[in-house]
Amino acid sequence: MPNSTVAHAAPVRQTFSVGPYLILPDLLLAVVLGFGLKFRFRVLFYALFSYICISGILLTTGDKMQDYSIGSTLGGQFFTATHLLLFSEPLAQYRHQEDKYEPKKWSLWRRMLWSWCIVHSPRGIGWNYQVSNIPPRPLPTPKWTFIRSRLLQVVQFYLLMDVAQSYIHMNTLFTRPPPNATITSQGWLLQMISGAAWMTTPYAGMSMQYLLFAVVSVGLGFSDPEEWPDTFGTWKHAYTVRNFWGKFWHQMIRRYVTSIGKFVCRQLGFQPGTWPSSYTQLYIAFFVSAVLHCFGDAMVGWEYLGASFPFFISQAFGITLEDIVIHLVRRTGLKVAPRISTAIGYMWVAVWMTFSLPWYIDWAVNAGLGRSEVLPVSPVRYLLRAVSSFS
Repeated sequence: MPNSTVAHAAPVRQTFSVGPYLILPDLLLAVVLGFGLKFRFRVLFYALFSYICISGILLTTGDKMQDYSIGSTLGGQFFTATHLLLFSEPLAQYRHQEDKYEPKKWSLWRRMLWSWCIVHSPRGIGWNYQVSNIPPRPLPTPKWTFIRSRLLQVVQFYLLMDVAQSYIHMNTLFTRPPPNATITSQGWLLQMISGAAWMTTPYAGMSMQYLLFAVVSVGLGFSDPEEWPDTFGTWKHAYTVRNFWGKFWHQMIRRYVTSIGKFVCRQLGFQPGTWPSSYTQLYIAFFVSAVLHCFGDAMVGWEYLGASFPFFISQAFGITLEDIVIHLVRRTGLKVAPRISTAIGYMWVAVWMTFSLPWYIDWAVNAGLGRSEVLPVSPVRYLLRAVSSFS
């Protein structure tokens, strides 16, 4: 009698569509905020919004790196909705510097457009909720001068990403990883280079996206050049792990990690400015950041859910260790020249990031994200092939 057992093939995932899972929820959120609904109705919409976000990560783009990026974007949308629907009332609390009247007195259409601007202003430039540690705003500049300079920056970031991606695609650890591959296997120096190359991709990618939005917005007259400070902070502040995340990297998520952290502190009865409040907010911030990226993990594959979590939550522990050391050094009364202490700080950040980044990168390498082609064209690899053909 023939064996009737049939191996079940893995279910085929449906293709992700930007319209119903990114654009439509975004517009609906602005509509709901524009109506100024009561809290119980906002909670109902929040449940629907959360369902759409979770449904989105069940789909796939067909590319693992893109899946991770879009999944993390869905995580960001989820927490943006959490902040705007549960922890704030934009119509009552928020004002833009150009608002002359209360938004409640405006037409519904204008309120929805105003709310859409809030959804897409995570740093609150020009709003009364502007978050801390924003880079300096550009000086008033002629429109076309601003556009030319930002387009030049787009080209620079593209080439920077291309250099990083060329290194990744020329390193067999990323393109043909052995079982249980780890970036620590190639030695400390290449571990540092691999970590820097991997993180350059989101750094340059988010910068290019932001700059292109700035060019379009200023070009169409929707905003002025001075409303578009740099995407990230300056490297000169990144001499502590706290500053690396707080002043350099975490610009776009500070609005909701702050509101969630403060909410938790209020529920626990911690007074603002005390160390229990400060460190609770620190750990909540990285917990939220970790969960956000877990949306990306899940979109790559449910077996990877939580893979990003250890790296992001570890940053809170690294900052705590850093604070303890700084406190002990200050208690000893040891005087260190500012240049020396800053140089030591940069070295410490480099060591910490090199030490912790494998928790973020190794799983992704083994999942095959290193094989994804992020850029449509690679001038750097084209140039390298041209040079090698003549040698």
